[in-house]
This record gives sequence, C-alpha cells and structure tokens, in this order.
Amino acid sequence: MKWYILSTKAGDEQKLKLAIERLIAEKEMQASFGEILIPEVEREEKKDGKVKIVKKNFYPGYLFIQMDFTEESLLLVKSVPFSRKPLFVGEMKRYQSQKGWSVPQSVSEAEIQNMKKRLEEGAVSDSATTMYEKGETILIKDGPFAGFKALIDDVKEGKEKLEVLVNIFGRSTPVELNFSQVEKVED
Repeated sequence: MKWYILSTKAGDEQKLKLAIERLIAEKEMQASFGEILIPEVEREEKKDGKVKIVKKNFYPGYLFIQMDFTEESLLLVKSVPFSRKPLFVGEMKRYQSQKGWSVPQSVSEAEIQNMKKRLEEGAVSDSATTMYEKGETILIKDGPFAGFKALIDDVKEGKEKLEVLVNIFGRSTPVELNFSQVEKVED
C-alpha cells in the first residue's frame, strides 16, 4: 500500500475521512485501504484573555490516505457522497492511462513517518505556536520593513498572515506579512 494526498475544502477533512471510512466498510474493501491520516497539532490559543488548547490542522484542506491504487479503490474514493468531490494531489487528467484514469503521485513512507514524528514531538513552526491578536504591537524581523514596529490590523490564521499598519513618514501604511516575518514585542 502507498500513501496518497487528498484535497478537499479546508475544515471538511474530518467529515471526508468519516465518509470514506463509512463507504469502505459498506463496500467491504478494508483490504485495499490502510490508515487515513489528518495531521493535527494541539496548541494553546489566547482569546479574550482566556487560554484554551485547540486542535489545528497542520495541512488545512488535505488528508493522507494509505491504499492500494486500483480502479476499484479509486472509484470508491471518487464516489464518496460529499459536497465537493475529493481530488488526489498530482492527479493529471490529460495524462490518463489506457483505463481512463491517471495515477496520482504517491508520498513515500519515510515522508509520512517524518511527518508523524514531527507531530508527536510538537515540532511545528514558531508561527503555529504563537497567536496574534488585533491591536497587538509586533516587530518586523524580515523583509523591506525589518526593524519597524507595527500594529496588527487583521489576523488570517488559516493562511498564517497578518495585515499590519506600519508607520512610514508619519503615515500608517497597510502591509501583509507572514507569521514567520514578525515577532511579538514584550511590553
């Protein structure tokens, strides 16, 4: 069995996993499928002064499925009753086999094991463990505005981006930055 990546709408990963598992059991195809993995990390999130632990998807919109890639298993995944049909990453419609379907790129077992190890250790980027809130002051550490302090105007957690206001020549200028380009300023 090899690992493949399925793409779906961000936030629907768990629903898709359950729908696939139900269909596998219904069609009695457990021998063709292995594990279905949604890489999630637990992290602290501060909101309104309260700290709570939440699960965040490490790869929003993606899940990993271990399967024997056959026409039957492909048709099972493609026939899942779901609002948006799942797509295999690397699936190319114009390079189809004689059977009328293309074989997507598989992910190596070593890459999956490495990802699982990183998730178990909690070794995620600093950006994933640092939460930002509107109104906070941050220091820009990378890019053309490195060294400037800025005020957070908007937080886009799913994209790990911030819209900040940088004071340039006495005017507030909106700039979009990645979480990795900034750090919190201690008051």
